[in-house]
Amino acid sequence: MRQGRLVATGAMLAFCLFALWQSLLLSLTDRLGPGPGFFPFWLALIGIVLSLALFVSIWRESPPAADGPAEEARILPHGWGAMRCFAIIGLLAAVTVAMEFVGFRIAMLVFNAALVIALGERRWWLIALFATLGSFGVYYVFTTWLDVLLPTGQFGI
Repeated sequence: MRQGRLVATGAMLAFCLFALWQSLLLSLTDRLGPGPGFFPFWLALIGIVLSLALFVSIWRESPPAADGPAEEARILPHGWGAMRCFAIIGLLAAVTVAMEFVGFRIAMLVFNAALVIALGERRWWLIALFATLGSFGVYYVFTTWLDVLLPTGQFGI
C-alpha cells in the first residue's frame, strides 16, 4: 500500500510540475494586475510543495511488520463510500448539462442540496442554507464583485 501511495503522490507531483510549466507560458501580470497565468502558477506551486511534503511523509513512515496483520489493499472506495462517490460524479455530470438550460443559480441550488444530502446531512435548514448561499450567494459575488458572467439559462434566473 505504501508503494501505491508513493506512486500516486509522484503522479500528483508530475501533474503539478506540468501545470507550473504550462502556467509559465501565460503572462503572470497584465496592465490591470494579475494575468491569466497568475492563479494557475500559484496553485501549481502550492500543489508541488504539498506533494513533496506528502511524498517525504510517506517515504519516512516505517513499513509494516512482516508478522503483523496484513494491511488492507483496497484503493477504491467500497460499500457506502462508493455509492457516495458515484452520486457525486453523477451530480457533477447532471449539473454540467443542466446549467446551460436552467442557469447557474437554479442548477447550483439543486446540485448543492443534493450534494449535501449525498454526503449524509439530514437537517433541512442546513441543507437549505448551504444550497442557497452556494448558488445565489456565489452568483452574486461572481457577477457583482468579480464581473464574471455566469449562465442565466432559458428562464433568465
